Amino acid sequence: MKLLAIFLTISSAFFAQQKITGTIFDKSTKQPIPFVSIGIIGKSVGTLSNENGLFEFSFSESQKKDSIKISTIGYKPLVFLVSDFIKEVNKTINLESLPTQLAEVVVRSKKIKYKILGTTKYTKNNCTGFADIEGNWKGSEAAILVKNKKNCFLENFSFFVIQNKYTDSLVFRLNLYSRISPPAGSPAWFGDDWVGPTILKKAIIFKVGTKQGEFTLPLTAYNIQTSDDFFVSLECLMDEMEITKFCYSGSVKTPSFFKVKAFAKWHKTGGRNGGGGADFNVKVSYTD
Repeated sequence: MKLLAIFLTISSAFFAQQKITGTIFDKSTKQPIPFVSIGIIGKSVGTLSNENGLFEFSFSESQKKDSIKISTIGYKPLVFLVSDFIKEVNKTINLESLPTQLAEVVVRSKKIKYKILGTTKYTKNNCTGFADIEGNWKGSEAAILVKNKKNCFLENFSFFVIQNKYTDSLVFRLNLYSRISPPAGSPAWFGDDWVGPTILKKAIIFKVGTKQGEFTLPLTAYNIQTSDDFFVSLECLMDEMEITKFCYSGSVKTPSFFKVKAFAKWHKTGGRNGGGGADFNVKVSYTD
C-alpha cells in the first residue's frame, strides 16, 4: 500500500494540469464568439468557448512545446506555441472574420427531385453515442460518409433519438466535411475515405429537446450545395453526454468516423471492424 501511495503521488505531480482562462471576441464587432474550438493540434487535448465566448484550457508541462489552435467557421484561425499562449493567465483573443461571400443564386426549374442520402432506415435497437475524455464530451464528433453522385442542394438533416433523459435542451453543431484520401501510413482497412476540410461557410448550431423520435433540422437557409461525396458530423457542445442518458440510432453496418476533441485525429470504426456508425441522413434536392 505504501508503494502504491508513493506511485500515485509521483504520477499526480508529473501529470499535474495547469489552467488558463480567457474570452474570445469578434475583432470588428467586439462581440463574444460562442463555441470556438481551442486545442492542441493532433492531440486529444482541447475545449470550446461557452455561449459567452469564455473558455478554460488545461495543459500539462510536457505539452508546452506543442502548438495550440483557435478556430471556428467564418473566422481566420490562430495558431500559437503553448509556451507563448500561456504567458497570460487570463487571455483576450480577437478573431478576424473572413470576407463574406455572396451566396450564388440558385435557379431552380419546376422539375425538382428529392432524395435521402445517408442512412434511410433507422436501427432503433442499437444505441450510439459520443466518445469522451475523462468524463468530458465537449468537442467530440461522430460522422458518417454520405455518397453523392451529382450537384445537389441540402434541404435538411435528420437523426433518430432513442433516449434523452436530460431535462434541458442539448446543444450540438452540425459539421459537413469534404472527402479526401487517408493520411499516409494509415491501415489498409481505412479504404479510400477520410475526413477533409469543412464545406460550410457558416456555423450550424442547434438545440435538441426531443426525448424520443426523429429530429429534423432545416438547412435551406444555409444554401449548401455540393457535387461530391461528403461527411456529415454531429458535434457535442455539452460537457456531459452520457450514453445512458442520451443516445441515437446507429447501424452496425455503417462505418463510423469519430474524434474526441476539435483538433484530435479522426478514427474509423465499424464495417469490417465492428462497432457502427450513426444513422444520419440528409434530404437533398436536384434540379434538371
